[in-house]
Amino acid sequence: MDAIRPLPPTPPVAPAPAVTPIRPAAGSSNGSDSRVLDPAVSIDVRPEAGEAKPTEPERRAYIRDRDSESLVFRVTDPKTGDVVMQIPNEVILRARAYARETTAAFSGERLVKTA
Repeated sequence: MDAIRPLPPTPPVAPAPAVTPIRPAAGSSNGSDSRVLDPAVSIDVRPEAGEAKPTEPERRAYIRDRDSESLVFRVTDPKTGDVVMQIPNEVILRARAYARETTAAFSGERLVKTA
C-alpha cells in the first residue's frame, strides 16, 4: 500500500481584468440613485394580534359512512364546503368497506349494496 502524499501546490491564478460597461445602467443619472422604493411593510407580532377569527365558525358534524358502516367526524369549511379534517381518514374507510365486503363473500353471506 502506498503512503499518503500531499498534493503539489497549485500556482496562483491571475485576476480577471476589470469589465467596463459600454453604456450606463438604465435609470441612473449623474451617479445618484433615483429609484422609488415600495412602501415599507409592517407586521404585528403581538400575541393578541393572532390569527384573524373566521367570520363563520367551521361546521362540525358526525355522519355515518354507508359503505364501511362507521361513524365519521368531519370539520368542513362553511364558505366552500371542503372537508378540512375527517376522522377516520378516507383511506381507512375504504379499507374497512373492502374488508367488510371480502369477509362477507368468504363467510357465505349475501351482501346487498344499496346506492
